[in-house]
Amino acid sequence: MFVVLLQYTAPESDIDAQLVDHYEWVTQHYDAGDFIAAGHRHPRSGAVIIARAMSRGRLDAILATDPFALHRLVRYEVIEFQALRTIPELVKYADPLTPAARK
Repeated sequence: MFVVLLQYTAPESDIDAQLVDHYEWVTQHYDAGDFIAAGHRHPRSGAVIIARAMSRGRLDAILATDPFALHRLVRYEVIEFQALRTIPELVKYADPLTPAARK
């Protein structure tokens, strides 16, 4: 699984101009099962996305299509982790080779 930290690198007005397109992009990836959760950071300096287990290459390809990335408005920090334990509802999003997914 991944935690993706987005750090805004542009003025808030530039971010706001792309929000509708960014929200549509996020929704597309919720619908595809790629993202588990997402939201603004507080204070509003960026955002956080929790992504299901997948190859890092696939995640990078997804992030490259974010309107924020296309307009160079954010910097991404991607943290990969193995979910060793989760609540039952999240097991389907874990890497199938981890103990969390084998229960």
